[in-house]
Amino acid sequence: MNLKYNYWFFPKAISKKTCSQIIKKCEKQKVSKAIVSAHKDVSKSRSDLKVRNSKIRWISDTWIYDLINPFIHGANRNAGWNFQWDWNEAAQFTEYRKNQFYDWHIDQHWQPFLPTDPNQNVRNKTRKISLTLQLTDPSKYTGGNFEFMWFDTTAKNNVKKTIAKEARELGTIIIFPSFVWHRILPVTKGKRQSLVNWSVGKVFD
Repeated sequence: MNLKYNYWFFPKAISKKTCSQIIKKCEKQKVSKAIVSAHKDVSKSRSDLKVRNSKIRWISDTWIYDLINPFIHGANRNAGWNFQWDWNEAAQFTEYRKNQFYDWHIDQHWQPFLPTDPNQNVRNKTRKISLTLQLTDPSKYTGGNFEFMWFDTTAKNNVKKTIAKEARELGTIIIFPSFVWHRILPVTKGKRQSLVNWSVGKVFD
């Protein structure tokens, strides 16, 4: 799919106070190791520290979606994607400490959610739009840069990579199609916290 915009930013969109409230709420949730999705069967996802190393928690409070959904709609419209979507998965609170990272990946699974998925709201659907909300002041950590990569027919080597430096600002929201490649480089000092969400809809025609 050829896109005019591979991502969309809302700089410092969420206040420091609200970011702190999100952290406080999420840190009360059960913590687990981040996993890597299996290509053919999401149910067989596993931990792979060579690809992904971080701690995660989950939250699905209504006020979280009330907060982020206007930005998802805005980016979908402003970037000209106009993707159909009708549900949000549970939001993921992610924490990266020293030497933790997430290598190149896409958020969209290699197959739609199964028709037997326990969550009937995602059955036969696919991830279409990804969101990351930066919850940590950039002065509190080093490393951990957010990078994108996509094909560009005008580039000499046909690949373009952009470091999204703006994503480091506290309260900044970055939104992008779930099939765009991206990664989080290793944190070298401090810790980086963020809230991640995926909007799902009918499989692309």
